[in-house]
Amino acid sequence: MCGRFALYDDPRQVAESFGFPLASGATFPPARYNIPPGGPIVAIAATEGDPEVTTLQWSFKPRWAPEDAPRTHVARAESLASSRFWKGAFARHRCLVPVNGWFEWRHEGERKLPFYFHGASSGMLLLAGVFTKRADGELGCAIVTQPAQGVAKQIHSRMPVVVAAGADAWLDPEVQDRDTLKQQLKPLHPSQLATYEVGQEVNDATADGQHLLAPAEGCAG
Repeated sequence: MCGRFALYDDPRQVAESFGFPLASGATFPPARYNIPPGGPIVAIAATEGDPEVTTLQWSFKPRWAPEDAPRTHVARAESLASSRFWKGAFARHRCLVPVNGWFEWRHEGERKLPFYFHGASSGMLLLAGVFTKRADGELGCAIVTQPAQGVAKQIHSRMPVVVAAGADAWLDPEVQDRDTLKQQLKPLHPSQLATYEVGQEVNDATADGQHLLAPAEGCAG
């Protein structure tokens, strides 16, 4: 369901690749190969004015939510328009999260086998997200997930919504019609994703480094 991802391309490359300006004065996190929820991540969002490449916290809890409401890092696509927790952000505060790939785990008995998902061709991917202002004043986001499709179904029951087209409508806060958003936000076809098993070190959320993306011993990436 996307609990970790990699983004090792520079924010300037994100801006050039997707045609959005860098937010003035933004402090971007360093390149990482095993990004866990909770900290700052690079995102594309219209936080003030037009969409731009900026920084959001990967942790979502609206400031009006009760104290005992949990913080979360993923949002189920099926609940975005109906749940009070999500529908305000879905209507007005949508974002995109650039990644080079993400990790998912397959359970085999007591073992958790990590897999790395990436585009079948080179380049970054865009994951759909929503954001909100939290009680601490920070803007926090969650990545939207859907039932797993294609090769992802062999690993986990859910996967992030990988955007193929419709980014302009998804980022435009003036577009609030649910049917329009569904038509414009077209997920990447499952055939355009690839995956392979990686080593157990990535199970440690504090581990980092390019070596985490190497195929597990005996596997081809």
